[in-house]
Amino acid sequence: MAGDTQAPERLGPYRLLRKIGEGGMGVVHLGLDEDGREVAVKVLHPHVAADLKARDRLTREVETMRRVRSPHVAEVLDAELTAKQPYIVTRFAPGRTLEETVLEDGPLPADQVIRLAEGMCAALVAIHAADVVHRDFKPSNVMIVNGDPLVIDFGIAHLVNATRLTQTGMFVGTPGYLAPEIIRDSEITQAADVHALASTVFFGATGKPPFGTGSFEVVCFNIMEGRANIDLAPAWLRAWLRQALAVDPTARPSAVALHRMARALDPTVTVFHDTPPTAAHESGTRALNADGTRVLDGQAPTPPPPSPSPNGTRALPHEGTYSDLLPPVEYAKPERRERRPRSEPTRPSAGSSPQQGRSATGSPPPYTPASKPPPYVPAPPSAQVGFAPPPPPYADQRVAGYPAPPPTGQARPYAPPPQSQLRPHTPPTQPRTPPEDRPRYRTGHPLAAGLLLTILVALACVLPVVVSAFALVAALCLRVGEYLFGDLAQRRSIRGNSATDPLLALLGAPWALIKAGLATLVTAPLAAMFGMCVWGGLVYVGQMKTNPAAAYAAGAFVAGLFVLPGGGKPRKAVSRTLTGVIRSPGAAMVTTIALGTLAFFAVMAVVSVSPSFAPWDAPTDVIDKLHDEWTRAANDSAMGVLDLIGGLVDDLMNSLGFGFLTFWK
Repeated sequence: MAGDTQAPERLGPYRLLRKIGEGGMGVVHLGLDEDGREVAVKVLHPHVAADLKARDRLTREVETMRRVRSPHVAEVLDAELTAKQPYIVTRFAPGRTLEETVLEDGPLPADQVIRLAEGMCAALVAIHAADVVHRDFKPSNVMIVNGDPLVIDFGIAHLVNATRLTQTGMFVGTPGYLAPEIIRDSEITQAADVHALASTVFFGATGKPPFGTGSFEVVCFNIMEGRANIDLAPAWLRAWLRQALAVDPTARPSAVALHRMARALDPTVTVFHDTPPTAAHESGTRALNADGTRVLDGQAPTPPPPSPSPNGTRALPHEGTYSDLLPPVEYAKPERRERRPRSEPTRPSAGSSPQQGRSATGSPPPYTPASKPPPYVPAPPSAQVGFAPPPPPYADQRVAGYPAPPPTGQARPYAPPPQSQLRPHTPPTQPRTPPEDRPRYRTGHPLAAGLLLTILVALACVLPVVVSAFALVAALCLRVGEYLFGDLAQRRSIRGNSATDPLLALLGAPWALIKAGLATLVTAPLAAMFGMCVWGGLVYVGQMKTNPAAAYAAGAFVAGLFVLPGGGKPRKAVSRTLTGVIRSPGAAMVTTIALGTLAFFAVMAVVSVSPSFAPWDAPTDVIDKLHDEWTRAANDSAMGVLDLIGGLVDDLMNSLGFGFLTFWK
């Protein structure tokens, strides 16, 4: 395994490819097993790995979770919790989390909400069957893979104190999606997962946290008081949510019952069953706050006589069977009445009672289909004696599994309310993505890096000596920065952030400078040889003059510092710098346009401007001086071969300004 400052390429039998996420437990990498299959490898943070008790608990949890097998659960495949760098291997799920999907695309459609609820309930049934309590259901722990939910990080994340309190309404840990008993530090049972699952489904259906936003205390108070914003959810989903979000854990359905209820969800109905029609339940009907449903006490030996509620919902007596919100209700056959023309007004007599028009057995009026239901009107504040029974329910208000009965009896006319009483319709607004939730714009910007290199090469062709020296120093500095910050980024990707990172970077600066200097001593001669090859090709093959060819050779030298073997570190440093500076697509576009404009003018300068070799002499002058010295020495024959070579080198060093290095004079 690699050292502490470098990212390991392998962990056990798994080869790590890239980082794909980070959580409270550790950093998640995409890896390959020995058979070449993709897996998710989570490397634990140091503070988790150093806690022996946490390791023991994790070992027991992992052994338990290996028994969980479900297509909706990213089951644990392998784990190594006794090594120096412990890790956990789970099934890899390519896709986005529910949180990312909703924040980017808006709330899910009705069919996808049902698909989400059924899949999560199926996963919860499998988890609870293995005697595991997830304790961390939340939108960021549910992946959406081909439209189906996949639960991840179960049974692990609750061991880590990773609460994120700075983000409004969304936490890692997560108070916005915890059950009341967890906040009260009471006994945690499998019912806590039911509460968190319903909260997650609520977020998928509305795009908002179920218990509102605000400070930590406000959200937790709403959870403990059961103040969920159920009215924000679709009407067909509210009853399912109310049961699962009950404050009392014993009042919540089990995972199996919740799954059965989820399969009964139907957006086209407002009342639905969770069991077959022959089943009976032990509890009475719970009241819906929004629609005025009466509460029926299931323990009453004699049901009270039926009476209408202010908004038209009636309580139906049924001996031997009492109904809940979701269980089936058996209705008595309606009384057949004569149909009157819709145009004929009908008004109750002064002595009519609320019970008039109903059958002797107390049955409700029959279902009457309507072409279009009138808008909702709030009930009057006080009922007056002599009002006729309210109109029957509309055609879309029917019970799942029971088709609407055929129209029978006399239909009562119904005048629509005045426009002043209509509730204005406000279209649902898409949830705004908080700035801290938006995905960071991170890319290497290869086009911008290429334009920077083009500008530098073009300037080297105009000012060969100055720009070549600058490029050599810049390559050295970029190598030092990459050795420092590149290793720091790799270390953080494996172990997470640490308070000792700045100190390690400071202590590693001298060693990074030594490594960068040695690497530059190797790559600079390679780039110089590349430039000489370009110069020779232009002079002897292209018949170009010496000075322009030397200028282009300087440009080739500068390019070789970055593109030849050994230039990987400077390239990575430039890419890392551009990634940190350019934070948005708009900034990337502006930067690309600006660099493209500068590159265009730099290339035009190369074509139109003669190169300047200041502060050195032009190559033709240097070559002429060397040629004169060679000719004079050969004619005088006063020097030997070694003296001649030494003199030529001495003259070359003097012309370059490095005459102080000629110690043999």
